[in-house]
Amino acid sequence: MRGMSAVASSTRIDGLDVARAVAVLGMFAAHLGNDGVHGPTAGAWPWLLASHGFPSALFAVLAGVSMTLMLTRRGAVAAVDVDDLTLGRTRVRIAVRGGLLIMLGLFLELFEAPIAIILHHLGLMFLLALPVLRWRTRWLVSLAVVLALTGGWITRTLDGWAANAGISDLPLMDTLWDGSYPAATWMTYILAGLVVGRADLRSRVATAWLGGLGVVILTATSVAAVMLRDAWGENPEWLSSQDHSFTPVEAGRNIGASLAVIAMCLAVARLAPRLTWPLQATGAMALTLYTLQVLVITIVGDWTVREPVNSALVALWLGSIAFASAWKYWVGPGPLERVLTVMSSETADAWEDARSRRDARSR
Repeated sequence: MRGMSAVASSTRIDGLDVARAVAVLGMFAAHLGNDGVHGPTAGAWPWLLASHGFPSALFAVLAGVSMTLMLTRRGAVAAVDVDDLTLGRTRVRIAVRGGLLIMLGLFLELFEAPIAIILHHLGLMFLLALPVLRWRTRWLVSLAVVLALTGGWITRTLDGWAANAGISDLPLMDTLWDGSYPAATWMTYILAGLVVGRADLRSRVATAWLGGLGVVILTATSVAAVMLRDAWGENPEWLSSQDHSFTPVEAGRNIGASLAVIAMCLAVARLAPRLTWPLQATGAMALTLYTLQVLVITIVGDWTVREPVNSALVALWLGSIAFASAWKYWVGPGPLERVLTVMSSETADAWEDARSRRDARSR
């Protein structure tokens, strides 16, 4: 098992890094972009409305994909056939990464930037995913559907219960029900990613199927929502497609769009690897860039979010791509990505050694 991180690094799926770049740059747009709704109408780019809700959902789906790739050694073995030792080791690695994301997210919260930090939410979801990593696909899909349908209700129920108990603002635990990335809803995206990671993402056929499935889910969800709204003669809250509304419609559309974007990124990266290399570099250090974005907002000022100017967004996009490209070319993995890899792998090594000694003593 030693040296797995090096092997994984040399067998990265480039298209997934391109998709991560789309996700992180999209989150920058949600925070700093002027779409005319969340900012002044002058100089607005209405198409930036797509950046609200979807890029962070794509980021969560890709996190689920990464977990499955860690478990299956990049598809070398089927998830359900993974042995107990590999499962245990993977759980340790994911748990360590989740814990580090939680600490980093809570640390970034201290800067009080006017944006919703996703990292500690994502870290908690890493921990919640540990029991289901080896589940059969049909059970993962079933749980994802259940959470897509009921996640909003569960979130509101938990929020009400927490308010009555006086623990609404309990650090970390409030990520289960808060209004930005509640785990009850967002685990839907993690579960979807766990399933996607089981496909042969290097295969053109699998990529085509993935893209087709995404379009079907996106279209079917949108059409069903319109038909149901017409049937009800009103616009029930649970049929809202508004970003962060935590409805079945939002979840279905985000999952469908995520699958389609991932498939497109896989195809483009395969066809034009040199052209997409800067985006590959950007996606490969998405965590570092996300963290730097928070620091930039803190240093430059809250006006970047409260009074967004698209020239500032473009500058951040170009600066991020240039920085990531230079870092990858001259140094290699991003600094925070390297910390996660080293700490999680070394902890897994220690866990494996302790298990080996325990097994030897029991013989």
